[in-house]
Amino acid sequence: MDPSHATQIHDYNPGITGSGLFWTIAIPDEAVHAEFNEAKAEFKLSDLAIPDYGSIPNGLFHLAPPLPGKVSFEIRWSGATSHGTFTDAGKRFTMNFVETAAHISWHGRTGADSFHTTDGAQTTVFAQIARQRSGVFFDDED
Repeated sequence: MDPSHATQIHDYNPGITGSGLFWTIAIPDEAVHAEFNEAKAEFKLSDLAIPDYGSIPNGLFHLAPPLPGKVSFEIRWSGATSHGTFTDAGKRFTMNFVETAAHISWHGRTGADSFHTTDGAQTTVFAQIARQRSGVFFDDED
């Protein structure tokens, strides 16, 4: 990675809200599907209109206006490699998790620029799906 970001030409992100919410947007419920007990999940969005800030520094500091962009992606998790639980009652947090493999397909475009992932094998360094409860939901049963 080039720490100066001189070679970066795209930075798709939804921006930072006035409240400070960082690069986060609401998505439709139907964009996510999970079958925790079968160690499968999917997150899929198509033609999401999203600003292209061109570089991380511009995305953070808005040095220049972004260009309109669109992205589509599908992330699939499957194939349990391990299971586990974690609880911190003092912080009112508990979760059950399944480590899995994952596969990502991605396409982005800004103006005439268009690029995508290629088909084929991908290496999963870490992927996980989880069910968690925290705060006021900590004492609820699954």
